[in-house]
Amino acid sequence: MSTHLLTALVFTPALGALLLAATRLPATPSKLIGLLASLSTAVLATLALLRFDAADPALQLVEEHDWIAALNVRYVLGLDGLSLVLVLLTAVVSPLALLASRALPDARLFNVLFLLIQTAALGVFLAQDFFLWFLFWELSLIPAYFLIRLWGDATAARSAYQFVIYTLGGSAFMLLAFAAIYVATDTLNFTELADAARSGTLSPQLAELGGAHWKTLAFLGVFIGL
Repeated sequence: MSTHLLTALVFTPALGALLLAATRLPATPSKLIGLLASLSTAVLATLALLRFDAADPALQLVEEHDWIAALNVRYVLGLDGLSLVLVLLTAVVSPLALLASRALPDARLFNVLFLLIQTAALGVFLAQDFFLWFLFWELSLIPAYFLIRLWGDATAARSAYQFVIYTLGGSAFMLLAFAAIYVATDTLNFTELADAARSGTLSPQLAELGGAHWKTLAFLGVFIGL
């Protein structure tokens, strides 16, 4: 049965960031709101854990809605055993990181940026469509750049620029690889692509695009990008 638990899990930190961005609260309330927004994911992740059936290998708590029909893109979130571990880890580490950074100045901006990264990370772990996954992946770039640039050490500026350049470079390889996969299969849904690979139809579809080497090129694009 579809619920909105995973959507709430992903976007609650972003709502906290929006609240902080829309207000001009002193440092202490800003830190408290940021911590509560981050901690809320631990509560929601625990609910997901309680509803998760470890004996079922299929995606669970799936949410799927129409989105961009022209590109066959759907809003799809889902949870499996691996993503559950990563979500739980994020839900624990993120509040601890905020607690460890409580002495930093300009708490409001720091918390806004940090909560946006938390949303992006959770979205990456739960998205089941490459288009949606790619948006979350890129969402992490801007807040991460400013966190490094504003609160890094003496080499912060150089480190921030290198981070953006390398990540954008990797993203370009992945984007080209998945563009080829989409042209060959007309889908960006991870479950559908996995089913096609298991059934043996994915490789011939890629081969029809431009020869047997396209399968290797698609793999290398994603591999190098990551």
